[in-house]
Amino acid sequence: MQSKKIILFIVEGIHDKTSLSICLSELLEGASVHFALTHGDITSRYGTSPKNINERIGGIVKNFSGSIFKPKDFCEVVHIIDTDGAFIPEEHIKEATKEEGSSHIKYEQEEILTPDPKNIKDRNEQKSDVIERMLSIAKVWRTIPYHVYYFSSNMDHVLHNNPNLTREEKERLAEEFENRYYNKPEEFARLFQEDDLAVKGDYEETWDFIKLDCNSLKRYSNFGIYLREKE
Repeated sequence: MQSKKIILFIVEGIHDKTSLSICLSELLEGASVHFALTHGDITSRYGTSPKNINERIGGIVKNFSGSIFKPKDFCEVVHIIDTDGAFIPEEHIKEATKEEGSSHIKYEQEEILTPDPKNIKDRNEQKSDVIERMLSIAKVWRTIPYHVYYFSSNMDHVLHNNPNLTREEKERLAEEFENRYYNKPEEFARLFQEDDLAVKGDYEETWDFIKLDCNSLKRYSNFGIYLREKE
């Protein structure tokens, strides 16, 4: 019997995998679903640029494959990223006041509050440039189809309606989410079609939308497009 081809999902961390892995394996039962973790945001990581992001993504796939899998063993690579307000106008990046007591970045619906606005402006410039390059990548590791989808402003925002969770909250809510949708893959898929979350349009149109104004801070995802195509 012919073995199933691999669909590799690239996500930032273990809580992302916890939230998504079981339902995606059930929805995509005709494939062998696997996850590769980037352990943080590859788009804003020091040294990442539009010139090397294709190579870095290919490296993630190769590291996952080791000496076992070859490009022919893959069906596709699906990269899921957080927008983190990367496309907002710079005037919406504001210095946190003492009253707000923010010792870290805080994501709001219309602004990012931070003790270091310049750092976030520089991060957003890099991140948005890298994402633009990622959107032009059709294949990685020479022949494997590649697409990137977003969770805005991050996965916690989409799944739990809170973009500013602590590490402990992330862990607890990821496990609760996994349990809530266990053996309910269709219900999981419908979540991404909800009117207040799903972005209307095709793949390119959903990306055009998230780049506008402060949309990349608001609660949106275009992952429903991918799930709809797999129905």
